[in-house]
Amino acid sequence: MKIEIEQDQITLFLKKEEIEDFHFEDIEEVEDYFRTLFSKLEEYYQITIEGFYNISVFLDKAEGMILKLEKEDIDYYHFHQIEMRIVKEDTVFLYQVDDILDFLDSDVDIYFYKNEFYIKNNNPKKVYNLYEFGKIIYENTDIILKKGLLFTQE
Repeated sequence: MKIEIEQDQITLFLKKEEIEDFHFEDIEEVEDYFRTLFSKLEEYYQITIEGFYNISVFLDKAEGMILKLEKEDIDYYHFHQIEMRIVKEDTVFLYQVDDILDFLDSDVDIYFYKNEFYIKNNNPKKVYNLYEFGKIIYENTDIILKKGLLFTQE
């Protein structure tokens, strides 16, 4: 799990292996899963999640899940109570990288869009260091996939 914290926003990156048993069919099951996850954040990272949160869930079935938590400034909740508004979006994760040379022989697609390089992992069984080398892009990636210039390896 990778965590980024800004003012009133927390972003959690969960790899596919961390969410293999997670399903979105039952909203109560989803909320229970998130409450368990938030308890672990408090226990291991001393990050307390309480109050009302808008949670955007970006799900890439091959790569994993990203939770973007934005806290609402509402004062009606009780101590340690968590209320959630959850919105799910299926997406394809891309990784913005500065240097594509490390990935030329890999099983990836390389896109060039608006003077930036983006990598799409085509083999989820192969673990690349994309988390470390690149910035994960999860919102509006369909634009990059449709309008970006695809570099092919022939």
